[in-house]
Amino acid sequence: MSTVAGTETIVLPRADQPEVHRPTLERLKREAASSGRPLEEVVKRYAARVAATSSPRRTDFEGYDPAVTDPDVMIDGIPYAELVDLGTVARSEGISYEEAIDRFGSQSSNSRVIDQLNAEFPDEISGVGYVDEQRGLRVGFKGSIPPRAIELARTLPLEVTLIGGKGFSAAELRRAQDTVVSWLRSRPEVATMTAHPDDETGRVKVVVQPKVMPDDLEEFTRGLQLPQPDNPYITVEVTLSAESIAVVPG
Repeated sequence: MSTVAGTETIVLPRADQPEVHRPTLERLKREAASSGRPLEEVVKRYAARVAATSSPRRTDFEGYDPAVTDPDVMIDGIPYAELVDLGTVARSEGISYEEAIDRFGSQSSNSRVIDQLNAEFPDEISGVGYVDEQRGLRVGFKGSIPPRAIELARTLPLEVTLIGGKGFSAAELRRAQDTVVSWLRSRPEVATMTAHPDDETGRVKVVVQPKVMPDDLEEFTRGLQLPQPDNPYITVEVTLSAESIAVVPG
């Protein structure tokens, strides 16, 4: 554990986290290697066999796809529909299907733990996000890191970094954003605008397109009289743009 500038950081290294056990997929990988067929095809054939033996629906028609017809088909705890999606991910990322499964195959189970963290600490979580191309997870807290959060994080099969003492919660950050957006919608000098919260920094980042681009950008920004967040750890950053932005006030 390290403490820097009022924050505390706990890193749970990948080597100390649970291993992922996927015996069926490992067997299918060996089958693909020995047969010379793509792993994606072997997985689809296996899913079709599982569906044929477990589903009351017909599976012998042309174009049958267990991902669509039998959404409950699971392989090593991963819904087959997700394994289909991982094929698309592999092609878009330029990686192998096997690597896509290794990197992204635990997202459903990870999401359940993340949902549990958010449910148990709704006023403390400052943000949760994947890092290092989905190989790690960062979890921030407004105050100190709850022991229960560490316990939950230890169930995840990836490196987890927990950061305490950030001074704000994600809920507060969203409220600050909503307040700023509501205010800007009422300003007649604003043509379009967009805003998003940065849970790493506690900053609400706002981009505003004025109806008339001013000569003095700072004076225009001051003239917006944006409401300041109640929490001093949350700040608002405004950037002016001459280009149209997606969200239109009003």
